[in-house]
Parts: sequence; C-alpha cells; structure tokens
Amino acid sequence: MNAWKTAALLALCSMGVFSVTAQTVADARAAAIGSTVTVTGVVTSGPSLGSVRYLQDGTAGIAVFPGSGSAPGFNAMPGDDLTLTGTLTNYNGLLEITPITAFTVNSNGNALPAPQVISPDELAEPVESRIVQVQGVYFQGSGVFTAGTWTVQAGTQSANVYLRSGHPLIGTPVPAGPVDVAGIASQYDPSSPYTGGYQLLPRDGSDITPHQSISVMPPVQQSNLVPDGFHLAWQTNLPGSSQVFYGTTPELGSLAGSATLATVHDVQLTGLQAATFYYAQVFSVAGTDTAFSTIGYYSTASISSGTIAVYFTKSVDNSVSNGTNAIGLFSATDDTIKAYIDRVQNTLDIAMYNTNSTFVVAAVNAAKARGVQVRWIAEGSNANTALAGLDPSIPVLYRTDGLGSGMHNKFFIADVEDPQHAMVMGGSCNWTTQSFFEDYNNILFIQDQALARCYTMEFNEMWGGSGPQPVPAFSLFGPDKTDNTPHLFNVGGKAVASYFSPSDGVADRIVDLLNHAQNSVQLALYVFTDNDLGDAVLAAYERPGMTVQGDVEDVYSSGSEFNYLVGQGIDLHSHLDEPGLLHHKYAILDQAAGPDPLVETGSHNWTSSASTVNDENSLVIHDATVANIYYQEWYARHYGPTAIAEDHGTNTLLAWPVPAQHLLNVKLAENGNALLELMDATGRVMYRSEVNGTATVNVGNFAPGLYTLTCIQGDNLSRRSVLVVR
Repeated sequence: MNAWKTAALLALCSMGVFSVTAQTVADARAAAIGSTVTVTGVVTSGPSLGSVRYLQDGTAGIAVFPGSGSAPGFNAMPGDDLTLTGTLTNYNGLLEITPITAFTVNSNGNALPAPQVISPDELAEPVESRIVQVQGVYFQGSGVFTAGTWTVQAGTQSANVYLRSGHPLIGTPVPAGPVDVAGIASQYDPSSPYTGGYQLLPRDGSDITPHQSISVMPPVQQSNLVPDGFHLAWQTNLPGSSQVFYGTTPELGSLAGSATLATVHDVQLTGLQAATFYYAQVFSVAGTDTAFSTIGYYSTASISSGTIAVYFTKSVDNSVSNGTNAIGLFSATDDTIKAYIDRVQNTLDIAMYNTNSTFVVAAVNAAKARGVQVRWIAEGSNANTALAGLDPSIPVLYRTDGLGSGMHNKFFIADVEDPQHAMVMGGSCNWTTQSFFEDYNNILFIQDQALARCYTMEFNEMWGGSGPQPVPAFSLFGPDKTDNTPHLFNVGGKAVASYFSPSDGVADRIVDLLNHAQNSVQLALYVFTDNDLGDAVLAAYERPGMTVQGDVEDVYSSGSEFNYLVGQGIDLHSHLDEPGLLHHKYAILDQAAGPDPLVETGSHNWTSSASTVNDENSLVIHDATVANIYYQEWYARHYGPTAIAEDHGTNTLLAWPVPAQHLLNVKLAENGNALLELMDATGRVMYRSEVNGTATVNVGNFAPGLYTLTCIQGDNLSRRSVLVVR
C-alpha cells in the first residue's frame, strides 16, 4: 500500500469510519485475550451503566469500553448499530473490547434484542453481556434503592442486582412483591479464575415489571425469640390471611395463624422446645389466590446464661469504656483458651485453620484423657505442626482441595447438649504462637446452646456426619456447602446473627449492615479487597453525619480498597509498618449513638475468596456493651502508635490535623535538633528539613494519599502515617 493510501486509511480510522469484515460476537468472545477483534451489533445500554456499553448480535453479547487509547468520539446509545474494532481484554472476569481503535455507526434507533428469560441460577457466563430477564423474583430488602448490590430471590434460587452510583433507580421504592427484572448480565470478580461475581444490571425503572397477584414480600422477619416460641412477621401487597406451616422437619405439619385479612402480618408460634430449630413457611390467602414464602429455618431461645466474654491479644484503651472494660490478654492468651478447654465435660469440636501451639494441644489431649469426645477439622495446606503431638485417637479431617485459604475457620464448640455448659469460641485468632503473642486478634466465648447447635450443624456438614469419625465421602467444604442453619439467636437478651461462608452470602450481609449504619463505622481489618464492601464503606462515608474510620494491615495486596478509600478522604490508617499483624476482621457500627450498636466479627476477611471459596464463620452481635468493648481495642489501635492526632499518640512525635489538607503541624516531645522527612507511598522524599521542637509543613500541593512522616533525633527514630486529602 502506498504512503498516501496508508495516511488516508489512518485518517478515516481516527474519525471512526472504516470498512472491515466483522466476525460474530460469539467468535470474538472465543478469541484469545489480547487479540484484535471486529464485531457488529446493536448497543443495548446507555450512560446509566457508566462509560461501558454492551453490544449484542444474534450470537452473543460483549462489553465495549472507551478506555485509554480508544478512538475519540465514542458515545454510543441504545439502538445504535455499530461496527467496531479493538482489543479483547478481561476485566475482573468480564470480557471487554478496549481500547476501541476504530468504530462506525451504521444506523440509529434499532429495536433492541428481546430479553432472554433465565432463572436466577442461570445468571452466569453463557449469558454474559446479553439482555436477560428473571421472572417472579422478590427483592430482599425494603425502603428505597441505594447504590450497591441487591439480592432477588425466587424459591431457593437467588441472583445479585447491582446499581452503580447515580443510577436512575436510586431513591425509588423497592418493589413490594413479585417482579420481573430485566437488564444486562454482567460480571465483576476481582479474583482469578473469575468464576463468580455475576450480576444483573437493570438500565432504568422500565426494566422492573411488578406482578399483580397477592405475594409475600421478603424478608420474613423473626422476632421475640423465647425458649418456647417466636414471632414471624411479613407483609403482602394485597390483604390476605396470616398463617404459618411449621415443624422440626421440612415436611412441616403444624399450622398457626388467623384468617383475618391484612397486609401486615404477625403470627406467634408457641409451645416449642428451647434451643430447637424449626422449619416454617408463612402464607397468605386472598380469595382463591395464595401466596407462600420460601421455607425458612428458625431457632428458639436457649435457657443458657447467654454470657459473652470478649478478649484481645494486645492492648486496649479503657479510657473510652462505657463501664465494662475490655481485656487485653498479652502473654495469657493461650492460658485463657486452655482454661476454657479445661472446663469441657463431654464433647469438643474444633475447626481451626492452623495450630502450632503445643500448649493448647496438650489441653485438648487432657480433655480426651478425661473422657471428652474430640473431633478436629483443619486446613490441609498449613503445617499444623502441633497436631503431630495430638492424641492419635483424636480424629482429624483436613480440607485438601487447595482452594483459597481453604478451611479458614477459628472456632470450637463445647458440650453442645448441655444447656448450662454449651459454649462457642469464635473470633480471628489462630492457635499459633504468632497469633497469641505477636498479632492483634479478638477472641470471644459465648455460652448459648442454640448457637452451639448451629455451629455444630456447620461442623457436621464439613465432617460428613454427626458421628465421632469423619465420613470424607459426605464431607462438604467451600462452595459445596448449603445455607442450612438458622441465622438469628437470642443470646442472653442480645440479638446475635450467625453466618457461614461461602453459603450464606456474608459479604452481602455486611453490605446491608453498612448501608443501615446511622452514626459511625469503625473497621479493623487484616485485608480489604472486596469491591462491594468498599463501595458500601464509601457510601456510608458520604451520608451526612457519618464518621467512618479504620485500620488495615495488608494495604498493598492486589485489588486493595485502602488507597482508593483514603483518596476519597476516609480516615483509614495503615498498620503495615507496625510490629505484629493486625489480624482482626471486625466492624463496629453506631457504638456511640444510634438505635442499633453492633459488632460484626469472626474469621471472614473482607475479600472475594472469603465470600466465595473459604470456609468462614461470622457473628453479628447487636449490643451496646459488646460494641463498646470492641471500640476500646479499636481506639487503642487507631489512636495508638499507628495513628496521628493532636490529642493522641505517643510522646515522641505528634502531628495534626489528620487528615491534613493544607498545613501539617509537627511537634517533638524533646527539645533539640532533629531531621524531619515526609515521603510518599513510593518512598520519594517530598519534604526534608532540620527542625527544633516544632515545624509546619505545607502539604497543599501534595497529591491526595498516605504519606510517611519520619523523625530522626539522635539515635531515636519515630515514624507515623499521615493522610493528605483534598
């Protein structure tokens, strides 16, 4: 080709005008990542889903994104027939064409493809980027739509519906009844091999079509848990009766309720057994039409004490106590766990990610020697060195599939069939000397038979049965498990929710908690890479009157939310350079004010693998005292050696305000010359000066982010983290 023809072709391409042979979208999707592909199809989405557009032909759909390097002027609208060329990429599991090197609009105003009707479970790779519709589903939740993930359910199947910030549905009422939901089948899974994260993206309100028959509006709410019964409450879109089928098996068998017509329903079940689990299905009859809920699983209250004892492996700050002081165990961590094991009388089930403490294993051996039945589940990829010293008559089952962190639980259940001694140990602490004596962890012991029975069900699912020996043929780990336990418990008058991963949608539960926080959020996290949780934290921060703060250990892990959230102005501190790992996985909500102070804690890191692959346990404790106990530990971390504030910190180096916006004031506790440096996240020195006593650093021209303030005074070195925002 001669030079003038080449120049002319390049000019046409830069204007988005070209003529090449297009392949089908299905063929393009089958090409190798990094290939140049050319497709023709109809655009099926507009700006309500952001800059990305979805394009579909008769064979498949694909996302197209005008990212860096794309031909200018791309602003396709629904109904546009396009031919475009670009590079096939994988963005967190979603196949995209980006950058778009050339495109042309063949015509406008074309009819969009009809939605492909699928079940919620069919929202997966085969329909990615197509227009699809799920029918007869119910939104879990009520009120008005907010940005984030919403769950729709039909029977036992569910799917995620995602609304980005600024979506036209935000602020509109959540439908109260069965609906058909259409939209684009998309995917966001930040973890290879990109097998999850499928979500339905409605484009506007017209993608949601309500049904007109009577329906039960999820969720069915359990309340007033007592040893001999509980209440179930629900709403219907039309007046109907208030009735419940219930029983200790899925066959149900008993009936309670009233034929009086209403749209707000509340039925009390009585005469039940304490600490016992019941299946129940609510239903409402309107004339010849009957609406049923899905069958739920519910617990009565225990006759146990309900005592909740919380401990921390390191320091706490009792100056912010509301009356019950938090306890830091330090060198007594293993002694404390041993003391609880020494009290066990009949049964002890242990699910522990990693164990190298021979001291604790000796306590378990002693329990076995006095007649306690012991069962143990561990993660097979870990050394678990102390288990070499375990009594060989104690059976141990290892998870060995090598997926994610595997069996990541840290709990035990003791004396489950004794109402006065049944005990659950939870929290973030592995049974290793590092977890006990070097890292920051939380441990809690709960004396409640119903909760112990719930944890035993989870243990038995992994164990393969309820017997003394494991049955590997029936053992279920990770994604093979099902949501088969009750979730709400009355523990000594406190509402406690229990969830297990990956079956129970824990990340979505935490998102819901964050979305309902009214006053404050405090976080203490080992790792934070879950995008949906990051969005929920940011949304909480952006609500008026909210205080959002936190501490994170692994701030540089792939996909970390830390730097992004810090850049948005959120008061997050890095624990990375401090001795010992911040190994917590807890969130405190509304501990100082609000109608529902609570703590979410357990083994569940805020990552995608914790939600989709690992075996994890999580508790939500709705109690002001427990929330304040955790706050005392959080306060010691956030305003202790890792933090910067005018009125808090160590005596060697103070800096304020935090976050800093224009000027950063620095004060040394000791007089004398010192070298002061401020470095950015790459280690580049942004400020260096000899100071004496005090200094003022102008950070007005610094980019937002986390900086390290270092002071060298004689042989002493002090280092602090400084947040700069705009």
